[in-house]
Amino acid sequence: MLTGALIGVIVAVTMMAINRSTAKAGTGFPGQVEQAMRGKSAMNLKDISVLVGRDSFMGRGKVVQALAGLQSAGKVKMTPAPPGTPQLEKVHAITYEVVG
Repeated sequence: MLTGALIGVIVAVTMMAINRSTAKAGTGFPGQVEQAMRGKSAMNLKDISVLVGRDSFMGRGKVVQALAGLQSAGKVKMTPAPPGTPQLEKVHAITYEVVG
């Protein structure tokens, strides 16, 4: 059981590192998301997903991972939801914008 948890943690950390490095280099799916967002105003997750053609449940997950990598690389700025926003509505209120 401990071995499975350890393997899961290692895989998660490795995927985060790979995602961040591709975002920093501007390649792969994070690079596509960045290029699609460039020159546009702040958008929420649904708008970005539609923009890159991944408007399914799994597609939005890939977009979130790409945005996380871009945000950790300093290429995307996230504006959090206003205080008091219901938890299930935060995904619609959080906006992302390309920096620089």
